[in-house]
Amino acid sequence: MFSAQLTRATRGAIVLQRTFSHSSLAQKSFPALVREIDATNKNIHHITPKDLHTSLAASSTPHVVDVRERNEIDRTGTIPGALPLPRGILERDIGKFISQDDPRDVVVYCAGGFRSILAAESLTRLGYGTGESEAKNKVYSLDEGMEGWIKSGFSVEKK
Repeated sequence: MFSAQLTRATRGAIVLQRTFSHSSLAQKSFPALVREIDATNKNIHHITPKDLHTSLAASSTPHVVDVRERNEIDRTGTIPGALPLPRGILERDIGKFISQDDPRDVVVYCAGGFRSILAAESLTRLGYGTGESEAKNKVYSLDEGMEGWIKSGFSVEKK
């Protein structure tokens, strides 16, 4: 569904994530998180806010899952049509809303892109976006998260 080529924005988001994970403060304060983000980031699909916006206007729209906490959603709203499913309960509840056999892609996002990387990896481990078939859905992390969506000028929905 989405271009396999890394766009300029995607490369920028990956650089930002690597900059965070390679900063001395992050490495001293959160060494395990830094290792996890670096390892996970290599194994997941990324999508830019622009590509997601285009995809949402298409006939076969992806499932969009907001993994932020309720107070974050109350503050900024969500991407229109997004399913609010906080990161803390994602693995437990995702199956209530999205079947692993659903051919639609799944896009997860958070505030800035770090939790969504871990959420995308977790969904992949649960069996979403895996398999031999081209018809199988894929799991994406939204580059720059909600910040990138808002910065790109796209609409938000208050829930």
